Amino acid sequence: MVKAIIFDFWGTLADHGIKSPLREAQWILFQSRMEFSEFVNKFETAFMTKKFETLEEGFKAACEAFGRDPGFRAMNDFIGMWNKNWMLAKLYDDTLEMLENLKAKGIKLALISNTDCFSVEKILDKFELRKYFDVVALSCERGQLKSEMLPQVLEELGVSAEDALMVGDSPETDIEPAKKAGAQAVLIDRRDKRPYENKILRLAELEKFL
Repeated sequence: MVKAIIFDFWGTLADHGIKSPLREAQWILFQSRMEFSEFVNKFETAFMTKKFETLEEGFKAACEAFGRDPGFRAMNDFIGMWNKNWMLAKLYDDTLEMLENLKAKGIKLALISNTDCFSVEKILDKFELRKYFDVVALSCERGQLKSEMLPQVLEELGVSAEDALMVGDSPETDIEPAKKAGAQAVLIDRRDKRPYENKILRLAELEKFL
């Protein structure tokens, strides 16, 4: 029986304001020859596991991780792109209804996200989402990425891994870490592009896994 559900944020509950900000960041940092998965891990570790006073400070830290000196143009491109990402972000049309239904069922909810300190928190406040979650675990606050935070989140929820369900859109950063921790996992693939046994296209389909 599922007693708790742990949600990823981007691509699961909310849509980016622009198309793939991480791929845009990869292009701005001139890292197109690096495997995307390798770039993401390195970028998120540098930019999303600590708090910065400004986006400029955060981008400099990311540049240092890749051995680059941020130029004026790259800095402006990054700041403009990243601000547009959260300012134009929106919830998927099934997000609030599903969160309300799950809370009504008495299921504990957690949010776990690899995020900088400038975006997800603003969106949580804008759409008044914090009230739905028993635990909110953001990488920028905890100094760890999702795969490292997951066991701690389970402990804070007070449930065993076997009674928890992870829902996310990334096989690499959501599904595999959940399975490694011993939790159930469901891939949400809103565009129906990835083959996976436990897959849903909309949050409403979660009902069959509860």
